Amino acid sequence: MKVIGITSGKGGVGKTTVAVNLAVELANRGLRVALLDGDLGLSNAQILLNARVEYTYAHVLAGVKSLADIIVESQHGVKLIPGSSGSTALSSLTRLQLLGLIHAVSELDDCDLLVVDTAAGISDNVTFLFAACDTKLLLIQNEPASIADAYATFKVLQHEYNLSDVKLTPVRVGSQQEAKSIHGKIDGVTSKFLGLRLGYSTGIRTDKDILEAARQGVPAVNLFPNGNLSQDIKSLADMLLQEDVTESDAGVTFAPGNK
Repeated sequence: MKVIGITSGKGGVGKTTVAVNLAVELANRGLRVALLDGDLGLSNAQILLNARVEYTYAHVLAGVKSLADIIVESQHGVKLIPGSSGSTALSSLTRLQLLGLIHAVSELDDCDLLVVDTAAGISDNVTFLFAACDTKLLLIQNEPASIADAYATFKVLQHEYNLSDVKLTPVRVGSQQEAKSIHGKIDGVTSKFLGLRLGYSTGIRTDKDILEAARQGVPAVNLFPNGNLSQDIKSLADMLLQEDVTESDAGVTFAPGNK
């Protein structure tokens, strides 16, 4: 099972939109895909998938349900592993509890790809979960706060987990040229001050139809297949499927017998 992690230093950049649409696009290609809503305390992926969630990871943590019991089969071909909304306990799990989550998910035997939508920020919950992923996408907007937070996130990941395989993914850009320009600027800073080159995936352009897709509970890649978001998500999926899986340097992975 290949695991794709999606995070951002700043909230509100469209992380869940990218995660849900990427998962659905991969499922549209005939792959068995699961989506882990890693924003465990403020989960909302079920809204974009129009999925009815009866049980959440809070029930697993309480010992009353297994992970298999809470998985929701969405109408868009993606299996959702839901977090909970408004749970402070789930937003501040210990590393041991996070290891339990990672181990449980790694036992899924009917999944080709797992997309992990983390919470925003640099809390231990976020960075520990993100670091365990095979492919790591760091979303960033072309505005000062998002750029500063993305750099801070990369700095923490490098310092805490010795990660150097993070791929920058500029979102809400006007063109792919703008996205590459953003990457060039941030890569120059990380190279100068951290001695590390920052990878790049692709840009995700602004799309006026995203809100309408959310309102209808239909992922944009299905509702507006020719839109900017859909085209860029398809390009991102192409890149990810061509990429070889390499073992994470973080010391823990989504694999049976986690380190």
